[in-house]
Amino acid sequence: MTGYLKLARLSAWPLFSLTFMLTFAVDAHPETDWPYALVGFASLFLFAAFAFALNFYSDKDTDRYQDAEYTKDLDLRHQPLVTGEVTERGCVVFCTVTLIAAVALGFVVSALFGLLVVLSCIISGILYSHPWIRLKAKPVGDILCIAPLGVLLPAAGYLLGAGRMPSSLMMLFWFLVAATFYLATVVSDYQFDIRAGLHTSAVFFGPRGLLMGMVVSCLLSVVVSIFIFNSSHYFSGTRYFAVVAAGGLMLFTVVVWRSLRPLQRRVPVISSRGRWAFIAPGIISLVFLTYGFIKIFTPESLPWDLFSSASGLLQFLVVAQGIS
Repeated sequence: MTGYLKLARLSAWPLFSLTFMLTFAVDAHPETDWPYALVGFASLFLFAAFAFALNFYSDKDTDRYQDAEYTKDLDLRHQPLVTGEVTERGCVVFCTVTLIAAVALGFVVSALFGLLVVLSCIISGILYSHPWIRLKAKPVGDILCIAPLGVLLPAAGYLLGAGRMPSSLMMLFWFLVAATFYLATVVSDYQFDIRAGLHTSAVFFGPRGLLMGMVVSCLLSVVVSIFIFNSSHYFSGTRYFAVVAAGGLMLFTVVVWRSLRPLQRRVPVISSRGRWAFIAPGIISLVFLTYGFIKIFTPESLPWDLFSSASGLLQFLVVAQGIS
């Protein structure tokens, strides 16, 4: 049983959960169908189990050669298919069960939510990792499979909270943010990919090319965040959050650029802080989940809510003035 829990890569779930918990929470309201939201969360976690397990299956012959000092949420040299804790047949059964369960629960929520889950399974699961396709080992293919996941998961969370799809501008912003973060991990894999004989984006474009792509993606996200900030379509909290997120992304890009030249297999913050870099997002997810359910059950208990009112910033200033 322990081997199958490792196969689901539970250690990565805290970071994974943040991608949809945040958008669910900020868009939740008293009319949110919270029982279906819980079913939706289960569907997304089952998708994660499927995708991680399939990725382990695809990488079973190369993970054994990972560097000991390369820090992720777990030591890939000890993933269950390498250690023998799970057989290949057992992994296939696990992937099949979690895939069917994720899709089935997705359609229990709604046809649109089910479609988002199916697209996630196909693009970031099957196309990315399946041994017959394995776009993760092909130039551009890995990026084109993971960056869309940065849209599908937040959109799924938004749909669970708000009951509708987010705007195209917001989805473009999520795509650029996801692409920027993912490019940093691709660059850090360069030396391993060379040794493993893989022809990934890191090998094809080279570290400098990917770092330049990361800068371009970051700058584009800043431009989009400015459009979001200047749009009256979004609540105050969403507008300010987009700008702050873009500023944080710029800082992350600068740190990555300086730290990965000369090239090394260490992503700043993630590598230096070890597992805390993966646990902290889980704590943040729980905070946002609590915030979301407060908005559903007792919204009157919140003195202000920047994400639920166009005048949220004014409410905040009034409350702050009253406290002072």
